[in-house]
Amino acid sequence: MYIVTVIIRFVISMLKTVLTKVTGFESTKMVIIIRTDLKMGRGKIASQAAHAAVLLYQSSIETSNPHLKWWLHTGQPKIVLKIDTNCDEALTNIYQKAKDLNLNTCMVKDAGRTQIDTGTLTAVGIGPNRKEDVEKLTSNFKLL
Repeated sequence: MYIVTVIIRFVISMLKTVLTKVTGFESTKMVIIIRTDLKMGRGKIASQAAHAAVLLYQSSIETSNPHLKWWLHTGQPKIVLKIDTNCDEALTNIYQKAKDLNLNTCMVKDAGRTQIDTGTLTAVGIGPNRKEDVEKLTSNFKLL
C-alpha cells in the first residue's frame, strides 16, 4: 500500500509539472494581511479574512483573472499574514503596489457594527496571482 501511495504522489507531482509547463502557469496563491494593532477578537479577525477572500474571488470572476481557474484546481492556497506597526499607511501602500503590478487586490474596511469604527481599514488581500508576484509584496510579513 505504501508503494502505491508513493507512486500516486509521484505521478501527481509530475502531472503538475507538465501542466505548469504546458499552460505557462506557475504556482498561485492568495494572501490576506490582517491588522493586529486593532486588537480584534479571533472571530472578528476570521470575519475580516473571509471578507477579503470573498472580495478577491468576486473580483477575479468579474475581471476574468487568468489565475483563478488554476488556483481553484490546485487547492485554493490562502495565507493569512499579520501587520502590527504603521498599519493603515503600510496596508494602503501594499494595496497600491499590488494595483500598480496589476495584481488582483482588495481593501477590507469595517462596517462598524461591532468592535471597530466604521471605515477602519482592517485587511488587504492579494491574489490569486502567481506566487512569485504576490511574494514580492508580502514576503516580509509573518504568519498570523
